[in-house]
Amino acid sequence: MSARTTRLVIEREVREAARRKGIWALVLLTFLGSLTLVLLPEVLPDGDDNDRVMIVGDDDLGLAEALEAVDDPRLEVSVGVDRNDIADAIAAEEVDVGVVIAPRPVLVVEDENSVLVDVVAGVVADRVVADRLTDAGIDPAEVREAFASAAPSIEPVDAERGEKQASAFLISMVLYLLTVILTSQVASGVAVEKANRVSEVLLAIVPPRSLLFGKVIGVGCIGLLTLTAAATPVVVKFAVGGDLPSGLMETLLASSIWFIGGLALFLTLAGAMGSLVSRQEEAGSVVVPLTMILVVGYLAALSAGDSTLGTVLAYFPLTSPMVVPYRVAVEAGSIVEYTLSAVLLYATVFAAARIGAIVFRRAIVRTGRRLTLREVLR
Repeated sequence: MSARTTRLVIEREVREAARRKGIWALVLLTFLGSLTLVLLPEVLPDGDDNDRVMIVGDDDLGLAEALEAVDDPRLEVSVGVDRNDIADAIAAEEVDVGVVIAPRPVLVVEDENSVLVDVVAGVVADRVVADRLTDAGIDPAEVREAFASAAPSIEPVDAERGEKQASAFLISMVLYLLTVILTSQVASGVAVEKANRVSEVLLAIVPPRSLLFGKVIGVGCIGLLTLTAAATPVVVKFAVGGDLPSGLMETLLASSIWFIGGLALFLTLAGAMGSLVSRQEEAGSVVVPLTMILVVGYLAALSAGDSTLGTVLAYFPLTSPMVVPYRVAVEAGSIVEYTLSAVLLYATVFAAARIGAIVFRRAIVRTGRRLTLREVLR
């Protein structure tokens, strides 16, 4: 395959793509969508406001100190004169819960079923019990030790899992849409040139392999441009020290490996299959099997990406470009799995390139009717 003729075809494909408004609209929409997602957390409220508690009465229980020591949710404690202060503050939405300190403390609330009420009630109950035990002659230090030893240890799950899943969803969606759009574009482009006999003119000066791979690489460059547009706001925010979802940059870098391999695989197959048809109208139907595989891979990634099924599909080259980026984002796989998956994917790309070139060379010059793979390969 001549590198020079392939380069000429690549340049032709890029020039043709640059003339299409739809391509620039896709790049712009992808960039604006990514920019919106990056900037939105900066302008929306962060939701970290403390819950507000007002106490009324002599705080012999040390209730204010105990409430302020609560970690989740964080509580902001204020002091009122009487119960009316609490009622007025709740009505004005200045306070969420009020506590009237008395022999039997009273909680003044608007919604008695809220989590905040349960937290405050628990703190009040602990302080009342501790006070009564102290009055009964038990050493306060022993009381504190007893309460501390009774508290269960906390083993939090991955607090950032939600962010990781959101990142995985967005990345998988972008990769899926780009691959589907570009796969259809390659098949349609080959079918149009064959139907209009343009390919016959090109084949007079360009070898079939150069024509196929030049088209694949040229359209692939458009895909990389679109992906770069999507990644640019994220990279810029990362470079200036902005907050990003956990593992997003690592996921983007890893995803590029499977995106490039998956794009090369599907575009090569689409180019070969596009050469089988004789009319442009048939291009859509000939790539239906590829589209269905992409849909299956995408849905499997979203619904079972971190399951045993996801592990199996991560090794299958036709689904790994959709599944592995999701598994990387949620940290569901291992280095060995990712390495083997990448090796299998690129080995399949190499095999598809060889077989696709044979199919393209034999089918692109045969017009008049739609061909089958069996006819071309026998």
